[in-house]
Amino acid sequence: MGKINMIPDVGSPLTVVAVDLLVESFLPAQAEYADYIMTVGGYIAAWMGWGGDFVKNIGVASLPLTARKIYDRVKGGAVSTRSLKRVSRYPAPASQTPFGVVKLT
Repeated sequence: MGKINMIPDVGSPLTVVAVDLLVESFLPAQAEYADYIMTVGGYIAAWMGWGGDFVKNIGVASLPLTARKIYDRVKGGAVSTRSLKRVSRYPAPASQTPFGVVKLT
């Protein structure tokens, strides 16, 4: 039976959640890149032997976030803030006033 090391095994996932929430709150345009950096950085650092179990577990804990972001990007289902800004006024153009052609007799 293995034992749970509090810092690497519990601290790393909590760090990933904290970084994801903070970046999503303050820099939403860079949130996707932060997940990629945590995953790739964690795995490369583990491969190079840097950072120990804590850094390796950051890569492992952020992998589901990265996989979800890649899936959404490939599927095309992710809604960006840019697509929300392009809302047209269908069916009437913006210059037409409501009841502009109504005449009282």
